[in-house]
Amino acid sequence: MSKTPQKTIITCASTGATLSPSMSPNLPVSPEEIAKQSKDAVKAGASILHLHARNPDGSPTNATEIWAEFIPELQKDTDAIINMSASFGQTAEERLSAVRALRPDIATVIVGSMNYGLFAKSRNQGIDKFNTQWERDTFGENAYKIVTQNSFDTIHRMVDILVDEDIGMEFEAYDVGHLYILEHHLNRKPNIKRPIILQFLTGIMGGIPSDIDHLVHLKRTSERLFGDAVQLFTHGTGMGNIKAATYGAMMGTHLRVGQEDNLFETPGVPFRSNAHQVEKITGILSALNIETATPAEARQILDIAKK
Repeated sequence: MSKTPQKTIITCASTGATLSPSMSPNLPVSPEEIAKQSKDAVKAGASILHLHARNPDGSPTNATEIWAEFIPELQKDTDAIINMSASFGQTAEERLSAVRALRPDIATVIVGSMNYGLFAKSRNQGIDKFNTQWERDTFGENAYKIVTQNSFDTIHRMVDILVDEDIGMEFEAYDVGHLYILEHHLNRKPNIKRPIILQFLTGIMGGIPSDIDHLVHLKRTSERLFGDAVQLFTHGTGMGNIKAATYGAMMGTHLRVGQEDNLFETPGVPFRSNAHQVEKITGILSALNIETATPAEARQILDIAKK
């Protein structure tokens, strides 16, 4: 008898830290906008909310007081799994300061460093004119100098803190070598709760592309390293994000879409909202007879109880 395939979990990455308000008027920036678009995305079919915080001008921040303006509301008003990004800050303690204060279901741990081609993100979105100085600083010459620094020591410390705090982890890998870094940390810390939640972040210049052969290689390598102890998610960057998500679902992984990863449905035509992206991918999955998970089903698949 064949095994019944598990349902596909949709993550919505609502705002991110690398696309900006000048690119689309529909990018949520304020706590009120982030909360509303996130709740609408859950109604449209998302079961996990991957979240960042922004200052009033749209620039990214890790200030606990800003996070606190929408995380408790989402915890109260939705059953979605709340995932706070913990990528902003020099030290593990800085990255996890808001996470420790607000206690989401899971927090992100990036498991490798790379040259981060932020300039390619604005080019992919078709935008080269910016309304604020922080955007001009971010996407100008400085974009050639960005390295995401995630040392073994930083990862080690973040894992230890999150285990001690009893907060789950979503590990983010930008390339195949990062999977072996994750294996090292799992071997060092065997009491990390299973299943391992592992997100493939693809299509960012400096990391692995989103082509199907690369996605298959990531999946096979992960299954060889981690076996049945892993739940995989696939994400693409730019206007290939819906295609990458579809590839992931067809391979049997979970997936991620959202305004963090891409703002445009077609060149020059922005998505109306995060819910619009979720509706688009759920329509594709429905046509392929791929069932999607509710928040309650996602919690069961990932063994994450509602706090």
